Amino acid sequence: MINSKQQKDRYSNTTSSMYIKSTISNPNVKSIIQAVSTILHSQMQEDQEQGKQIPKTSELYFFSEEKYIEEKPEEFDEQRKLLLREPPSVDNIYEFMKALYDCAQFSPECCIICLVYINRLIAFTGLTLNPTNWRPLLLSSLLVAQKVWDDKYLSNADFAFIYPFFTTQEINKLEAKFLELLQYNVTVKGDLYAKYYFELRALFKGDQEFPLYPLDVTQSASLEARSADVQKQEQEKAEKLSLTYNDRQTRKPAAIIN
Repeated sequence: MINSKQQKDRYSNTTSSMYIKSTISNPNVKSIIQAVSTILHSQMQEDQEQGKQIPKTSELYFFSEEKYIEEKPEEFDEQRKLLLREPPSVDNIYEFMKALYDCAQFSPECCIICLVYINRLIAFTGLTLNPTNWRPLLLSSLLVAQKVWDDKYLSNADFAFIYPFFTTQEINKLEAKFLELLQYNVTVKGDLYAKYYFELRALFKGDQEFPLYPLDVTQSASLEARSADVQKQEQEKAEKLSLTYNDRQTRKPAAIIN
């Protein structure tokens, strides 16, 4: 259980003890995370150089840590705010992903799938990556990717314990908003995965062997089927929630008996 002191130190926990305890040992995952971190850092730099900003009125602001600072100002002193707003290096992104991996133990393929989802969100919404939204976006995309690819995956409550910046309820809402803005399109076809795979592999020097093999026909078919399955489940869940909400809105109040 996370006590009140831990709650007050949510971000400091994330950037210190979470990383200090990191003991990544799988070289495959280590190299894949490095490649994904490099791509995300490059995208963020490009967005920031163009001066792109996300207004507070945008749905995309939901992923900004600024939103949570504003809602809980007592939990963030000036030093933590500065730390949050500092542009990350490739190493910062790598350390964050690595720390999540150490706890969640997701498959290397999840890193590639998470990159697919982030780029899909960018294409659908015009999202820009910035110093205060890359962590929530990575968390959300990895959470969904693990549910798509891995047979066993951590619950949202587990992720809240791993990354105590967010409560379980906040992570639930992040995931729901992430899926909504993706239009619940989490299906990943084999050829799309292959495209990302070879782009990541191209980051390695000619004499370096890429530490992950492309998916074979069976694995590609499995990825497409599993991701389509998750997509269907999430769409049905969203439809049920929508129907429940509409029913509550249209239902007449009970008569008051004097």
